[in-house]
Amino acid sequence: MLKPIVAFFEKKVRSRILSIFIAYVVAVIPLFGVLFFFFNQSRILFKDLPSVRGRLNEILVSIFDWADKKFDLEAESTSQWISENIIAASDVPIKVIQESLQSTGYVLANIGLVIVITYFMLLYRTAFKNFFLVQLKPKNRKRVIQTLDEIQKLAKRYLIGQGLVIIILGLLIGTGLWLIGVPYPYFWGFLAGFLEIIPYVGTSIGAILPFFYMLMVADNLWQPLGVVVLYIAVQQIEGNIISPNVMGPSIKINPMFIILGLFVGGITWGIAGMILALPVLAISKEIFRSFELTEPLSYLLEDGLTRKKDIFLDRFDDDRHRLFSIFFEERKD
Repeated sequence: MLKPIVAFFEKKVRSRILSIFIAYVVAVIPLFGVLFFFFNQSRILFKDLPSVRGRLNEILVSIFDWADKKFDLEAESTSQWISENIIAASDVPIKVIQESLQSTGYVLANIGLVIVITYFMLLYRTAFKNFFLVQLKPKNRKRVIQTLDEIQKLAKRYLIGQGLVIIILGLLIGTGLWLIGVPYPYFWGFLAGFLEIIPYVGTSIGAILPFFYMLMVADNLWQPLGVVVLYIAVQQIEGNIISPNVMGPSIKINPMFIILGLFVGGITWGIAGMILALPVLAISKEIFRSFELTEPLSYLLEDGLTRKKDIFLDRFDDDRHRLFSIFFEERKD
């Protein structure tokens, strides 16, 4: 994804090494701006944790008081259970933050390693490409080069499109939360926008966090419910209008394969794997589409598979599209 930026500056300064460093600056400055925004807002937000904890205590006590009267339970034992279990559990976020700070050195080491490896990949990219092409027969190289160009365009389109989606969602959700009266509305809005990078999982987390926050700090129920309604409405707008028009149809992947990709990516690379699941699937679809044998797989990955269920029998019922022919040869009598 940095390659187009490096290529752009390489035309201006005529130095690949300098272009790589400029690309790092261009990419890192906005990233640090985003990190500063979230860090500053988080610092203000976490200052309210004691009051949030007290509000949680009040809500739980009122709920259990109602349950005591309704089901004739012992009020004293219920109160003791709350103090020993639920309220103690509210300390978990603080412990998580402390553990995260303790692992900062490990994270920084990984970031440094990624930067170094990325630098050499950008520096030697032409040599790597030529080495790969030499492994192919000359008649196949033109098609492979076209596929690589399409993958590069896809990565560029994904990066730009995802950035636009984050900005649109951040402004849309932030404005909606501001109208509802949620504190720090644009913090929650852009947090949801960034979490949307992880399909399904990130969107759910982005909605749950402000909902529970408002449930604990609000004096009424309409504000937490308003948060839920807002996120449901924005999710429908994002899925049906924003992403299809901004990201393009090439990024749309079958939901089943997205879920499988999230599962495999999470096991393999953790959060990073979940973030990379969608672009990796989109790139895989583009690669499969370029070769006769794997072309049916590209349609299997596409969204709207129900409408295209007959395409496999209509277009790909031929020996050159059968994957099993690689492993099994038909016996001729």
